[in-house]
Amino acid sequence: MKPRKRSRNHASYLADSMFFWISILVSADAGMAVLLQALGIITIQWTAIVGLAVCAAVSWTVYVLHKRYVLPEAYSLHASAFLGASLLLFFCLYNPQNFSGLWTVFILYPIYLSFFYDKALVIVWGAISYLLYALSLGVGQSGEFTMDIFFHLTLAAASGLCTWLGFTTLQNRMGDAKEATDAHNREYAITLLNTLVPIVERKTQTSSREIEQMSRLIKRMLREFPDEDVNDWEIKLLSLLHYVSRIKFPDYVFETDEKLTTFEYQIVQEHCQFGYEMFRDDPAFSRVVQALQEHHERFDGTGYPKKLKGCDIVLLAQILGIIESFLAMTTTRAYRQTATIEEAFAEICTMAGTAYDETVVKAFAKSVQIHSPTKVSNVPSRVG
Repeated sequence: MKPRKRSRNHASYLADSMFFWISILVSADAGMAVLLQALGIITIQWTAIVGLAVCAAVSWTVYVLHKRYVLPEAYSLHASAFLGASLLLFFCLYNPQNFSGLWTVFILYPIYLSFFYDKALVIVWGAISYLLYALSLGVGQSGEFTMDIFFHLTLAAASGLCTWLGFTTLQNRMGDAKEATDAHNREYAITLLNTLVPIVERKTQTSSREIEQMSRLIKRMLREFPDEDVNDWEIKLLSLLHYVSRIKFPDYVFETDEKLTTFEYQIVQEHCQFGYEMFRDDPAFSRVVQALQEHHERFDGTGYPKKLKGCDIVLLAQILGIIESFLAMTTTRAYRQTATIEEAFAEICTMAGTAYDETVVKAFAKSVQIHSPTKVSNVPSRVG
């Protein structure tokens, strides 16, 4: 185990709070017992008071260890649940005050676990808690089924119902909250990028109409892939990101007609990481970020930045790559002549199987409604 990096997520907070308040309650119980004994209000055996002190010491030890250390992230919640169940089991077995109702903590434990918003955690440790509680009913009993046992089992069933209702309610509320947060983040991201569009337009001397053209072509191509479920906002954001990413280019790149130097070419390549730099911490944007990162990868593995090959390149990135090349060739640029739609398409066809997947090229042909292109070579291609 390694020292835990402090996180702000609600699960870590709940786990730490659980051990903290257990420690507080046990310590308060021990302190109250000492005070009442000293005042002569009640008579408690000193062994029981020492036992409470031991329980308090164990509680605080577990709390400090849990707060300081944690297992790998994938197991951290289950590790916390295991420590909690173990601590409660220790209290029930040691039970210095011989309190007969102490085992009822195991029908309350699953209710608390439901607030962690983890179905596997609730099912696994809820089942273990109810099993321990059921086994406790036979301690000191003759084994006969009595009304007392029936009452306790009814309590356990009620606890299970409360646990499930609490979990589903929290799931619905958190789902709604996440959806609202994602919608706000999307709106903010698109608004932020739109504020940069005029700057990029002046810097690159290219029309921002390219954003709408790219969005429209992406939508058309995606119709040929019905299994690829891409949201409209993702298409819009991807087109915006691609256009605004040019803000990273030096100004002279758009003014010179000379071949780029190796250093300049490396700078140009960095625009693939623009989306990652902006949205890497938000998983809702992961598909858009990945598409922008990989849109200069080539089907034969000679692209950049990771030299991915074939099916390792996501479909949305391949679509973006083709459309970028098409728009770059058919849009007016200061450094070269504009190609016709037929010429641009013919050039793209020559790269089927090398730069682009043939299936994606066919989808592009349907999208731009070209069926019999004339093969044209030497059409310049350049980062648009």
